[in-house]
This record gives sequence, structure tokens and C-alpha cells, in this order.
Amino acid sequence: MSEVPDYQKAQIKRQSRSSHKHSRRAWFSKTLALLAPPALAAGYSRYESNWLEVTQTSLALSDLPEGRKIKILHLSDLHLSQAVSAEDIDQAFQEGLKGSPHACMITGDFITDQPSAEKLQSLGNCLAKYSAKLPIFACLGNHDGGSWAANNGGFPTSEKVSLMLRESRVRLLHNQRVSVMLNRTPITLIGVGDLWSRECLPMKCLSKKVQKQASPSPLNLVLCHNPDAKEILRPFDWDVMLCGHTHGGQLRIPFTNYAPLAPVKDLTMTEGLHALDGRSIYITRGVGSLYGLRINCRPEASLLELTNS
Repeated sequence: MSEVPDYQKAQIKRQSRSSHKHSRRAWFSKTLALLAPPALAAGYSRYESNWLEVTQTSLALSDLPEGRKIKILHLSDLHLSQAVSAEDIDQAFQEGLKGSPHACMITGDFITDQPSAEKLQSLGNCLAKYSAKLPIFACLGNHDGGSWAANNGGFPTSEKVSLMLRESRVRLLHNQRVSVMLNRTPITLIGVGDLWSRECLPMKCLSKKVQKQASPSPLNLVLCHNPDAKEILRPFDWDVMLCGHTHGGQLRIPFTNYAPLAPVKDLTMTEGLHALDGRSIYITRGVGSLYGLRINCRPEASLLELTNS
């Protein structure tokens, strides 16, 4: 067998090293091409989760006196957690109050799991800051403690969240009703318990639906975390229901209104204004999120204007 000349050996080595470099470069390029889209998507998703949108919606309601308007700041799903700070929640209040609402309604999920006492206090301080400026009413969500939360990393009862709300002067309505005056207009506010926690008991705070009286009666406005509870609430007497829970789906398919991951049975109702038997349901996308991720579904502070016309 003939030997390979030395100059050819050197040439083969150079080619081998060059080929090795090219193969490593190709591998790196292919890996980067595979990893870049998910990394960019994750980065954008975290950016969008902090890109708050203030929306404005008008509801015409015959139960309101003529010429009277009531502005409500509707917040939901604050989700205090490692991904959502009290400062993030404070921003939603700041932006929402620029619309000069007469009251704020919060439809549950103040927390995500089991925040420390210090972190829960930071949320309480935030709420107390704004309850000194306008009345705040609330109901509880599935993450705020109870049977569902206990099986999903949360508090076994809603006692800690309820105490925090009470100390922050937020009026919690848990299967309760209260008559209030907003902008010199009487309104009946009703708050029901959470559906997933098996605490949605409208029979404790609502009467059965009857034929409307000729004379106007105060508006019945319901705070309800999960919009799927509408079927339980359907036989009862109410005019407007405010909900959260869905996060708007948190991920919405671009160029469509489809939110396949929304945690509800009825995927036709994941955000915005809807009608049910001549009544109105508004579902806000919420302030916080789970895991700090959102795609095509910005967090929302909802300003609702209730009018007679």
C-alpha cells in the first residue's frame, strides 16, 4: 500500500478541521432556528402580559333613571403571585381611575396560590389606597381559597383573602346582596360564590325571575367570577352580570376570536359584552395571568358606562 505524502496529509487535516467547523456551525444554525421562535414568543408573551389595555363599553339599561349615568371600573383576576406584583395591580387602578368611575367592582381571583403574609399585605395596602378614593365591591374566585383551591396549591379556605379584603375596606359579597347609591342612583349589588368551589348559591341572595313591573325598579347587578355560572343564575332576577375567570383565554389564535385554552365550557363567552335572555353579561380579560404569559390577549381594565339610552 502506497503511503500518503506529507503535503496531502496536511491538506486532509485542514479539510477535516474545516468540515468539522462547518458541521458545528450548521448544527448551531439549525438549533438556533428551532429555538428562536419559541424564545421570541415567550419573550413577547411576557411583554404582553404587562401591556394593560383600558377598554370602554356602554350599556343601555331601562332600569336606570333617564339622563343618569353610572361609571364602573371592572377589574378581575388580579392573581397576585411571583408573576404579578402589587405594583402591577396598582397600575391597573391608576389607569382605570383616569375614567372617573363612581365605583370599582372586582370579580375574584385576588391571588394565585398561597402568597406569604407579607405579599398578601402588599395587595391589601394597594386595595386600601383605592378604597379610600371610591367604593370597591367584590366576589371571590376559585383561586381565593376553598375546595378547588385546596386541591390546586391554594388555601383550603377563603379566610385569609376575606380578612385582607375586610381590612382593606373592600366590601365582599359572598352570596349576599346590598343596596347602594351610585351617582344618586339606587342599585342592588349581588355577589355570588365561586362555581368551581361549589359555593355559587344564588338562592341565598336572589329572587326568582318574574315579569317586570310597570314602575322602574333598582338595577340588579351581579358580581360572579365564572361566566359558566350563568346557567345556574338564569332563573333568577338580575339585569347585568360582571365576570372574569377566563383571562380572555390568555392565548387567542391571531386573526380569530378563538381562545382554545379558556377555562370555561362555553367558549363563545370568553371576553367582552354578551346577551342572555335580554340581559347583559360583561367578561373582562383580567389584570393578571397565570405564569405571566399572554398571547394576542392583553390584560384589561374595563370601564363600563351604564346609561338609560
